[in-house]
Amino acid sequence: MTGTIKSLDVGSASGVITAEGGLSVGFSPSAVLAYDIPSLALGQVVSFDLEDGRHPTALNVFVQRAPHGVNAHAKRLEITRLRYVGFEHKGNVRAYMFEEIAPGAEKRTFTVNADLALFTRHHVGMQEGPALCLHLLAAELDDAGPAAGTSVHCSLSDREMLAYLASRPARRNKLGSKRAMAASATNSHVL
Repeated sequence: MTGTIKSLDVGSASGVITAEGGLSVGFSPSAVLAYDIPSLALGQVVSFDLEDGRHPTALNVFVQRAPHGVNAHAKRLEITRLRYVGFEHKGNVRAYMFEEIAPGAEKRTFTVNADLALFTRHHVGMQEGPALCLHLLAAELDDAGPAAGTSVHCSLSDREMLAYLASRPARRNKLGSKRAMAASATNSHVL
């Protein structure tokens, strides 16, 4: 179903959606795709599944993005979403699992394996794993296009870690910035 966010509690990412036909349904943050939570706003058009019951609620809520007048492949990416569904741990390898949510399409599952030593070697936090895997998976799916089957498996490598590190903004530590300020102050007194 499609609807518009009628009310939103920004702090908790919960709210109410007015759906087709005037139906109002509530949603909680656990019903929203994690990568769409920052995009939630009043009046935002969203798609969702309806969980029937005494008080219907919205599930699998994801933000509809306006098409940019681009090709069919890009349009397919606009209505297709990957959802992180968890991980399994086997030895020193963590398997991050995702599923695709596409209206009217067959459910597809994806797994990205990551050797935990990569995180240590590159000083990357474990909490960054799902986002790293999502970027790799999106690239894999772009390369495979429609030929991608119902199940895709890939692995994080040093190459993806290094690309990720290069894309992060440079971190400034407080000690370094204090030293730079002290050096600047010393140099200005010398003149």
